[in-house]
Amino acid sequence: MSATMRSARLTGIRQMQIDRLPVPTPQAGEIQVRIEACGVCATDSRKYEIGVNDGHYPFNPGHEWLGEVTALGPDVKGFKTGDRVYGDTYGGYADYAVIPVNPIPWSRGPLPLPKSLDKRRAIFIEPLADCIHAVRGQARLQAGQRLIVIATGVMGLKIIADAARLGCKVMAVEPLPARQAMARQFGAEMVTTPEHWAEEAASWTSGEGADAVILTIGNPDLVMPCIRAAKPGGRVVLFAGFGNRKEAVLDLNDIHYREIVLVGSEWIGTPPNQARHRYDEALEFLLDGKVPFDSLVTGTCGFDTLEQALVTRQGFTGFKTMFTPETTT
Repeated sequence: MSATMRSARLTGIRQMQIDRLPVPTPQAGEIQVRIEACGVCATDSRKYEIGVNDGHYPFNPGHEWLGEVTALGPDVKGFKTGDRVYGDTYGGYADYAVIPVNPIPWSRGPLPLPKSLDKRRAIFIEPLADCIHAVRGQARLQAGQRLIVIATGVMGLKIIADAARLGCKVMAVEPLPARQAMARQFGAEMVTTPEHWAEEAASWTSGEGADAVILTIGNPDLVMPCIRAAKPGGRVVLFAGFGNRKEAVLDLNDIHYREIVLVGSEWIGTPPNQARHRYDEALEFLLDGKVPFDSLVTGTCGFDTLEQALVTRQGFTGFKTMFTPETTT
């Protein structure tokens, strides 16, 4: 093993550099992992665009990574070199990363992966776990209920897939034809465009409103329309960070008199209320092979094209980009 490695780190807003750093040595309770792949996430792109608020520069934002265990820290048990694992800590845009074996507030700890699981599916473990948390934990959906999903990007599609697997009826709202087609493929029975979606939703629910509405984009102007689309006693889930647009105008009487539940959905639950078992459910879902999650990987990048991938991520072209250290242009 080389004594140094490459690491892609943010140094400021819209600034990234590839640094040569010492390969991290696993400390007590940690394992060292050679990175096989890392998903390029909307959270990473947002940190690139508006800055880091949960760390310090320089900052490596990759957190959907997997790879091979290459070294063990003192007293680590349950893992051995050569194991394949999934990690969810920052630092995945690099040749190597370390992860604590035991859970910490913002990490589940390493998840053992079967060698047979293709990396184009494996990178979705953490984001799929988040989507399962939104559907089952925050929207509290049950079989036969109706869900409206606003925007069918890569997260919206996974939300649709899990709701459909649960036995829900799903309506998707999406302007782009390619994403509309994917929404149907992932389980939506009704797909409409944003122009008249409220009227379409009323017709689809026979005027009763949806049991739940999940907003997957950080547009505060859509929060109140989502509330109006929910049935009395329904739940509206904010499944997106709103960045610098963090305020919305709400009709509190509408919420009060119709007993609408407005709830956030962050990761697999904000500490100390994490639902760590969602990772295991996500892995099981990916392994069953019934949903073409690998088709969501529409681009790849390496160190030399990662920054461009973060920029492109803001343009809603394609779905998921996968970073691999060995990829070159």
